[in-house]
Amino acid sequence: MITTHEQLADSGTIPVVGLPPDTAVERMPLAGGGVFELALVTIPTVEAATHDAVIAELVGRAASWVSAAAPGGDPPLTVPLYGTHVVWGPRRAAAIGPTDRLAAMRSAIIEFADREAELRDIEREIAAALPHVDRDSAVAFEADDHALSRRKELSARFTAAISLRRRLAVLAPVLQRPAPQPPTLAGQLGERLRDRTRVVERLEHAAEQADLLERVYSGCGDRVAEFVSSRRHLTLEWVIILLLAAEVVLITIDLLANHTP
Repeated sequence: MITTHEQLADSGTIPVVGLPPDTAVERMPLAGGGVFELALVTIPTVEAATHDAVIAELVGRAASWVSAAAPGGDPPLTVPLYGTHVVWGPRRAAAIGPTDRLAAMRSAIIEFADREAELRDIEREIAAALPHVDRDSAVAFEADDHALSRRKELSARFTAAISLRRRLAVLAPVLQRPAPQPPTLAGQLGERLRDRTRVVERLEHAAEQADLLERVYSGCGDRVAEFVSSRRHLTLEWVIILLLAAEVVLITIDLLANHTP
């Protein structure tokens, strides 16, 4: 479930190592477990001649800190915007800017991190479910006794697919919402992060995969239900046949008894 901005804002701060001494890192819970760490780095007042060098050093140090949260993973993204920089990773991010812009940057990053984490958790669940599709898709065509023994398992996978579709339906309008007008730093930063992390394309791809899961396991449920119904009808038919046969036997015995001299 998407965590609200207010819930994230109560996370508190902890000291940070590797960035300027006045930097603090906020820790916030993520969808699917784990935490997201956000460092707010103030650009110091320096001479114009050294400004670019100072920024480059801060961005480099921030990139090293962000990368340390996911060794061996993709390199962090750097998003420059109006004299500010965001170094982004799925577990950590650093906002680098003047003091008067850090609050707006913090708000945009927290909001985006929460939504991106929800999407990432959905993608992880879909990736875990897809390997079962090849095996289970045969049940969507025709069920048998083996499929009947797996009824609870298939039902759980159908329920999980519906849950994924629901989560995507809630997330989609939030991720696809246009940037506010007139433009703001927070709005444009959120737009840049959406573009650089390709969340809209990922959302569409996840929706297609979730639709596949729903259709496969909906078909499995239909075939198993038809198999159960067919078996019940067959059982009922045999019961009727046996009752009729018993009735015929009784009538025959009664007729023979009446004709006995």
